[in-house]
Amino acid sequence: MTIKNRDTTDIIGGLFLTGLGLFFALYAQRYNMGTLNRMGPGYFPVVLGVIMALLGLLIAIPAFLKAGIGPKISWKTMFIVIGSVVLFGLTLQSLGLMLASMITVVVASLADHDTTWRTRAFMAAGVAPIIYLIFIFGLGMTIPVWPWSY
Repeated sequence: MTIKNRDTTDIIGGLFLTGLGLFFALYAQRYNMGTLNRMGPGYFPVVLGVIMALLGLLIAIPAFLKAGIGPKISWKTMFIVIGSVVLFGLTLQSLGLMLASMITVVVASLADHDTTWRTRAFMAAGVAPIIYLIFIFGLGMTIPVWPWSY
């Protein structure tokens, strides 16, 4: 079985997760690990990085043994989604969390051509309050919620 006949999507994804997990586990060792009873700031990222690396291997190793097709990259979709995240970062301070997140959801949904504008509006209206709850209440971040809330 050649590499062309293997499940390259899972191989690439699994190896990416493994590399990312190893990066976080190695980078977080700069911080104090502490002990299991008194965890330091590096303990949690190291453990999560190791777990991520192991899960990545659990995805990649079986993919070498099964047939599959190669990944098909939709460059337009990728640029729309990445552009929406950049747009969020550029508009957060000026428009506030709620409007910036609504615009981001609408722009990111442009990557799916089957989504109607009505669905995009409902998604934006539904995601914005969830983002508000996560960032403001859950994480306690002090960022402007609306353009006029400075």
